[in-house]
Amino acid sequence: MPKTLISTPDPDHPPPGPALSDEHAEHLVLAAVLRHSQVVPYLMAVLDPTHFSSPACREVFLAAAAIHHHKGPCTAAAVTAELARRQRTSTAAFLEQAKHLVTELGRAAVPAEPVVVHYAAIVRDLAAVRRQTTAHREGLPPVPTRGFLIGDDTT
Repeated sequence: MPKTLISTPDPDHPPPGPALSDEHAEHLVLAAVLRHSQVVPYLMAVLDPTHFSSPACREVFLAAAAIHHHKGPCTAAAVTAELARRQRTSTAAFLEQAKHLVTELGRAAVPAEPVVVHYAAIVRDLAAVRRQTTAHREGLPPVPTRGFLIGDDTT
């Protein structure tokens, strides 16, 4: 006999919602790109723009990657100039946010290189979790429900 589940979300168990991005880790990685030239090749090999959750962080990383690809130093001034060059060819509004972010990151305190590698792993792993969540069958994680079954046979 077929049954139908009548249910509502369970108020005692809210749906799981892990933080799928860590803005602090992303900013530390980008600040390290601007300050630690010796760690830049590793970060460019391990990370790609899709690992960053905000469009501004993606643009900063893309600008730094372009500079690194052309064998230039990834300084705040060089990244800002690359962002300005990109702004002339792109109409994206978040390029201005990226310029502001570079200014903030240029003044930020940057931890030692081994700590930066740890934060890069956090950024990379959270991006993998975001991809798995969106690859879920309906795009949403399962929600705990509370309810009961009723029989479909009404006779």
